Amino acid sequence: MEKVDKIEIRKAFGNYLQARRLEITKQDNLLVFSYTSGIDNSKLAKIEKGQVNFGFDLLVLIQKAYKLTDKEILGFNAVAALKKKK
Repeated sequence: MEKVDKIEIRKAFGNYLQARRLEITKQDNLLVFSYTSGIDNSKLAKIEKGQVNFGFDLLVLIQKAYKLTDKEILGFNAVAALKKKK
């Protein structure tokens, strides 16, 4: 795997989650989405912007909230997402 900056990976993952929220859950209002997900609105905003490092327990909540399968959440390809961004 190429050496990629952690912040860039978090941003790519955040973009992935935001696109997933808009596409799959059809929820464009992050505040409303936070109520249904059980995750704090400000934390969700920071995650989608790639501004926060979070732990495994929150990753499980994210998986459920964004309706991600195990493969989709653990198989996230940061390098491919970053190349797609360019």
